Amino acid sequence: MKLMGISKLVELAHRAGEALDGAIPALIAELEAGTWSSMDEIADFFPAAIVDGIKVRIPMDGGYRVDLLADCKAQMIFIEYAGTRSAARAIKKRGSNVA
Repeated sequence: MKLMGISKLVELAHRAGEALDGAIPALIAELEAGTWSSMDEIADFFPAAIVDGIKVRIPMDGGYRVDLLADCKAQMIFIEYAGTRSAARAIKKRGSNVA
């Protein structure tokens, strides 16, 4: 798969430090090597992931998560969010208050 938004994963690895020791490089390698033909295959490969349409949420240790969009036909993945679970909720709350 072609992977876009790797910088978000690199930032997460930097911020999380030892909490995600080696997990981010491993995730990048798995995503780049993947050749999934359906979202069901992605769900099977990442059993802890939540798959909703083209959206995939992968929970990570230490309260972190990675949200991505996958297009199996185009063989492309876009990293939409990589960070703490609580920061993502806070961003959504602020955005919902915008009129």
